[in-house]
Amino acid sequence: MRHTFVSIIIIMMASLNLSAQAPMNVPSVIDVAGVKLKLNAEAKRDVEETLDLLVRSQYHFQLKADRSNLYMHFVEEILRKEGIPEDFKYLAIQEGEFISDAVSTSNAVGFWQFKKASAQELGVRVDNVVDERKHIIASTIGATKYFKRSNFVFDNWVLSLQSYLQGLTGTQRSASDKLYGAKTMNITGKSHWYIKKFIAHKLAFQDFVGDGRKNPNIQLADYEGKGKTLRQVSKEVKVDYDELKRFNKWLNQSKIPDDKSYKVIYPIKGDRQPIAQKQQNPSTKQTSSKPKTQASRKTPKKRNTFSLGKADTGIKPLEGNVGVYPQVTGNIDAAYQPKQVKMNNIWAIKARPNETLQTLSSRTGVSTTKLKRFNDLGQRRIQGDRYYYLKNKKTKGRVHYHVVLPGETLWSIAQDYGIRLKKLRQKNRMKTNEALKVGRVLWLRFIRPEKTPIEYSNVKVERQEESAEDRLISEVSLAKQLTEGRKLPKDEAPKPVNESKSEPEEIEVFNKPKLRRPLVNSATDTVITHYVKKKETFFAISGQYKVEIDDILFWNNLKLEDGLTVGQPLKLLVPKVIEPEPKVEEIIHTVKKGETLWSISKLYEVDLEDLKKWNNKLNNELSLGEKLKILKQ
Repeated sequence: MRHTFVSIIIIMMASLNLSAQAPMNVPSVIDVAGVKLKLNAEAKRDVEETLDLLVRSQYHFQLKADRSNLYMHFVEEILRKEGIPEDFKYLAIQEGEFISDAVSTSNAVGFWQFKKASAQELGVRVDNVVDERKHIIASTIGATKYFKRSNFVFDNWVLSLQSYLQGLTGTQRSASDKLYGAKTMNITGKSHWYIKKFIAHKLAFQDFVGDGRKNPNIQLADYEGKGKTLRQVSKEVKVDYDELKRFNKWLNQSKIPDDKSYKVIYPIKGDRQPIAQKQQNPSTKQTSSKPKTQASRKTPKKRNTFSLGKADTGIKPLEGNVGVYPQVTGNIDAAYQPKQVKMNNIWAIKARPNETLQTLSSRTGVSTTKLKRFNDLGQRRIQGDRYYYLKNKKTKGRVHYHVVLPGETLWSIAQDYGIRLKKLRQKNRMKTNEALKVGRVLWLRFIRPEKTPIEYSNVKVERQEESAEDRLISEVSLAKQLTEGRKLPKDEAPKPVNESKSEPEEIEVFNKPKLRRPLVNSATDTVITHYVKKKETFFAISGQYKVEIDDILFWNNLKLEDGLTVGQPLKLLVPKVIEPEPKVEEIIHTVKKGETLWSISKLYEVDLEDLKKWNNKLNNELSLGEKLKILKQ
């Protein structure tokens, strides 16, 4: 099985145009969501760094583009219907990379990387029956609610985009009031990194995804499944049940709820057409009564960029480690020898296996003291096959930010970017023993302003299995090779799906919706009344009291669309405050001249009899220099 998968990857890569090309020039002016962005040289360099990372692997870029085109028609239609600038479709690539069950290290989930509470506040259902964060239509509608809400505050879609990471308050704090309503913005090295990352995504993908581009051999369509089981839908759309489950991980049980419309996503391969289905809700906002399916709503344009070729802007994915740190240059084949390579433009050397500080010093002629200083070694040992600096590192990085990845340490990041460890701590206002959390955005060039809060970016959890999307793309790519005459070993040829075969019946799973806790006092919980303060949201109150937004709504018979008003009372069920056990501090007092047991008891505000008991004293006699134990709460 593993052999087959590897073969598929090799075939896919072989089908790509691997000719490398220099990275594109980032323009000085670019329109983003109706706002003209003027980039200075530093900002352009930052964008180019991210752009290089996005396109450096042609295979992964192609896969991400193919994945995006599977779902993009859903996103484009919702953005259009909700009046959101189409550019926001690139944010979906930036956030969830169009993997339905993508999870980040901060537990953000799905296409738009919502945390549970933030999703619920936007009306995205997350419970034991349904997790709409994994549903392309429901989650995109939730995202548009946020965009509209934030743009109501900023009247500037670019600030709205920035607030998707920072939140409304964070962006209000960091953005100048002059930018509210602005149609032109200057983007500099100090502009928020999230905006520059978005610009890189737009430049990278704008000629390869959306606008009717699709893989001619596969597409995704939707089918109304309200009240049905997924197995019933499988038979109606004629798609293998297991495959249908893979594309509908938003459903946590076998039966689709019937409280509202739920669209089941299903793949269509080859020449098959989407299943026509009557609209079940005549009151829907659709302007036409003609039955539609997602796949038939858009007329593909003539352009077809399934296989990457010439791009309108001249961008082509390239191979190599451009934009990756550390940047090692020179005679890499002789990296174990002195004066052969530079790391981040600083002389460096690669340690041999079993190398020690002393042997490295002997080979390079650099004293052990200097080697330790150049590399912030402290008590660290030399690791074989790792690069070490032979000169001082810099005081700042060439790029502005780094997002901490799993397994990284502050030392390894300082080495990778060629920054002195002490300077890296200073720039991020970190204490010596402060723990480094995955996803933290580290400042590499400037000191993070005191009033700028620490930020975290979503870092995807590495998957243990192939996603439904990549599996489908791999399958079709393999089939494409076959139709083009490329012969494969018999055991690697894909087996056609026999739609008429009888499927083994598996045990259906039906979850009862989670029961809400009644609003009554108990041994562990108590009912309180919270009065809504200025600018408070359901999300903020949920976080403050560690309760779910759905519970707040249930306890107060509210709906999200009701909103909140200042001074509004909210009944909440919160854990009772348990008085912690008093901490007892043991103090040793040395008796001084003139002190008595009574004066010492007064000094520490303890009982005289307790003082005698703690020290096993039967009388009040003391001697100079005697040690007395005192237990102080």
